[in-house]
Amino acid sequence: MCDVAQYLTYAQYTAWGGTLGETAFVLAEIRARARIDAMTQGRVARMAAVPEQVQAAMMDCITVGQTYSAAAQAAVPVAASFTTDGYSETYGSVESRTAAIEKQLTASIETLLDGITDDDGVPLLYAGVPVLDPWTMGGFDL
Repeated sequence: MCDVAQYLTYAQYTAWGGTLGETAFVLAEIRARARIDAMTQGRVARMAAVPEQVQAAMMDCITVGQTYSAAAQAAVPVAASFTTDGYSETYGSVESRTAAIEKQLTASIETLLDGITDDDGVPLLYAGVPVLDPWTMGGFDL
């Protein structure tokens, strides 16, 4: 198990340029950790140490979450279309932006964690069924 409950500490976050206050960071770290755990089947939590690539993925998740939070989207709506002659503006929906953000976060995590393995040599992003060896699992009688 990891010695720390967090995959990214506040000190690491600020050293890498993070700008959230410590209180806001705690919630953002929990959200990012939940996303990483969901995509890695919780493998990182069972590791002796958190790989730097996981910390970088955490940083990306927190930064994207901060940049595209619901409050940030409401404060600065993005125009989906604009017409000047008859003056018409259309703004993108929160749902469409949320889907784009989810896609961006997933791609970022997949890129950063591709090829990274846990302490047992299993790729962090592996989501398949483990291959069982019938010789060691008692599947063959001699």
